[in-house]
Order: sequence, then C-alpha cells, then structure tokens
Amino acid sequence: MALKSEASFKEYLKKLSDETIIRYYSDVEYSPFPILLIQEYTRRFEQKSKNEIIKDLKYQTRLAKKKTLEISQMAKKHKLIDDVTKQKSQEIVSQAKKKGFQITEKISDKRHVLGSKLKTTAKSKIQKTVKVGKSLKVSKKENLELLESLARLKDAGVITAKEFQEKKKKLLSTI
Repeated sequence: MALKSEASFKEYLKKLSDETIIRYYSDVEYSPFPILLIQEYTRRFEQKSKNEIIKDLKYQTRLAKKKTLEISQMAKKHKLIDDVTKQKSQEIVSQAKKKGFQITEKISDKRHVLGSKLKTTAKSKIQKTVKVGKSLKVSKKENLELLESLARLKDAGVITAKEFQEKKKKLLSTI
C-alpha cells in the first residue's frame, strides 16, 4: 500500500493489530506520521484517570484479601485443596453407591415378580400343550400307512425284526 496521504495512513493504522500498534508506538520516531500513530494508540488504549486507577487497585486489593482469608482458613484447618477435593469426591461416590444400591433393589424386586409370573405362565402353557398333544388322535388309515412303511424298512434291512415288532405293538395299541 502506498502511503501518500494522512487519510491513507489513518486507514492503514486502523487495520493493524494491537501488537503492531504497540510496536510502532515504541518506535514512533521512525513513523512518517508520528502524531497520527500516537492518536491511534491513545484511541485504542485510552489511559485511565488517577481516580479510575485507584478504584481498580482497591477492587483488586479486596479480591486478594478475600482469597488470602480463604487460604488462611484452610491452613488453620490443616486442609489442603487436595483434601477438599478428595472429600467432595468421596461424597459423590457414596451418593452414587446409595443410588446404585436402590436401583439394584428395585430391579431385584421386579426380577422376582417377573420370574414367578414367567414360571406360572410357562407351566400352564406347557400343561395345555401336553393336553392338546394327548387329545390328538391319529386316524386308523395313517397308522396302517405307518405300519406299511415300517415293514418296508424291515425288508430293506434298515431296522431289525425286533424293532419292527416293538413299533407294530405300539401302533396296534393306539388303534
């Protein structure tokens, strides 16, 4: 950027970072427009009045006293920051354990209730299924077809004559 006029230099200064302005302010004698540089510096970093500086110092002093008092109280109790942190951590852990125990108890109670319901439901359904299975009757025709199939298996040598006789007795007893 060619710095040809005061206006162009003012615009140039406004675009610079604070660090650059401070560095240029330190070397003001090398600036082509030293007055403009000083004006930009004071615009950005307004100097406080004596009363404002005293007010800030008093505020900072009060904060420092408060922190010092807190630290001295901890020292009197022989408590370190680590001790306080450990104590708070232990409190949080114990609360979490209590909550976990309560949740476990609730789950355990529900498990017992659901388990007993499941047992009774399963038992009754199994009994119904067994009753239905007993009540099913195979027709005489199906039994005869099954007997013929067994005879073919015996002739083919897949089952023995003894096995055939056992199955035959069983089938004939259901007819």
